[in-house]
Amino acid sequence: MNDRRVVVVIERDEEVRLLLRATLGEAGFEVHCAATGESGLALVRAKQPDTVTLDLVLPDMGGYEVLRRIREFSHTYILVVTARRDLRATLKAFNAGADDYMVKPIRPRELRVRVDGMLRRPRELTIPPILTPREPPLVSPRLRASAKAYEHKGLAINAATRAATLGGEALQLTRTEFDLLYILLQRGSGVVTKAELVALLGLVKREASAGDGGASGGGAAGTRDPGRIVETHIGNLRRKLGDDARQPRWLRTVRGAGYTLA
Repeated sequence: MNDRRVVVVIERDEEVRLLLRATLGEAGFEVHCAATGESGLALVRAKQPDTVTLDLVLPDMGGYEVLRRIREFSHTYILVVTARRDLRATLKAFNAGADDYMVKPIRPRELRVRVDGMLRRPRELTIPPILTPREPPLVSPRLRASAKAYEHKGLAINAATRAATLGGEALQLTRTEFDLLYILLQRGSGVVTKAELVALLGLVKREASAGDGGASGGGAAGTRDPGRIVETHIGNLRRKLGDDARQPRWLRTVRGAGYTLA
């Protein structure tokens, strides 16, 4: 019986395709490769993979179209692997159904970390794996009233009442800090990438503002770089938790990948 996990690689560049095949094969995956969107879609249907890596630029159709078509019949985890590094492309990929986004050139160790992080995420997350205009990300001000409460090492959060406590003491968090903490607690041991946080928190729409509800941190919000804004909010959140980035108790940075619970 074959218990190997299955991955479908959809990549137009032969050299990159061979690198992905070798890296994922060494990580224990059964790898199937396609050079076009149509052949990739056929492989996803036939092999029912655990995960898919997808190039955005393909010879026969756009990668976003491939994403949308996969999401019509599959909940496989999708990692976009592309040379496009602009924020608009990242957000468009997440909105089309991607689970993670990685910019070329490929670093094998980072690739393995990202794929492993995706596969640890439960599909029952309240944050929908497929983001559509009718089902927006679960962040304020649209937190569902039925959202769950979470607890981790004495840190507790209730999305319905928007209350956060540490050791029973109330935490005074800004809107973005609360949503950021909620996403991390909801994800559990899974890694949340910086680009994913930008999308889920809606920071691209607020990047021109000088701050968020009183957040501070050396003016990084004024840089108009949403990734830097995420770093600022993480730093502010750590300070309010009394957490140490070097020896974290609650929030851990996964270098080259994102953030997760410690």
